[in-house]
Amino acid sequence: MVSVYEFTDYKLYLKKRIIQSEQRGFATRLAEAAGCQRSYFSTVLNGSIHLLPEHIFGISEFLELSNEEQEYLFLVLDHNRAGNPAFRTHLLKKIREKQLAWKDFKNRLKKDTISEAEDTSVRQFYYTSWLYAAIHIAVSIPKLGDVKNLSSYLGITETTSLWHLDKLAQMGLVEKKGGRWGWKSGDLHLSKESPWIVNHHSNWRMQALSDLPQRKEEALHFSVVQSLSKEDVEALRFRVVEWVEEFKKISGPSSPEELICLNIDFFKPGPS
Repeated sequence: MVSVYEFTDYKLYLKKRIIQSEQRGFATRLAEAAGCQRSYFSTVLNGSIHLLPEHIFGISEFLELSNEEQEYLFLVLDHNRAGNPAFRTHLLKKIREKQLAWKDFKNRLKKDTISEAEDTSVRQFYYTSWLYAAIHIAVSIPKLGDVKNLSSYLGITETTSLWHLDKLAQMGLVEKKGGRWGWKSGDLHLSKESPWIVNHHSNWRMQALSDLPQRKEEALHFSVVQSLSKEDVEALRFRVVEWVEEFKKISGPSSPEELICLNIDFFKPGPS
């Protein structure tokens, strides 16, 4: 499903929603939600006249948009209706700001995180090696609460496992009960501004490179360099963010049975 944040033209957004809908008469229902005739609604989408704020309110309620999405759609409507060039530029700047905020993972992923203001030694330890994050999450899998099983699963010695578990316990991230280890807290996410962001991404991309020669049937590795239009770059960027959100919706409540790593990179090579 397309996101309202992909668009700076509310008519294009509504047309896309109509095309994507598998419901018969969806355009008619949108018109009814707006409180206008189907013929008028069609004339607006295909002409130069515009809907009114109350029309957009009814449509956004029908589409079950969040408060933030609704506010964004109102902003787009104001931009599309504005006749003063300076005012249109002002509104477009605000639209771009909201688009950038929506695409930033730190705003999209609401998590139980370790605060940036907390003891820096916690983060400094956690991001020095991939094993801290791997073991932290791995012990959420019941069978891996046993040190022997955990060590075999990750291909490390039991001494190494115990050393890292002890450090994680000191951080308050894992705990030992009845002779077995388990996840306690901390669903960490780093912002782009974090001094540990390079360590974190480097740790897991190195693991991806180590996995490549093993040619596991279940593993997926894909890298491509391609030229495309600026419009399509932005469209794909939105899709990546939406997919990550969908990933979290599925993975969050999922039963802990396997440990996986997902790396995603979408960027323009070279200096900014």
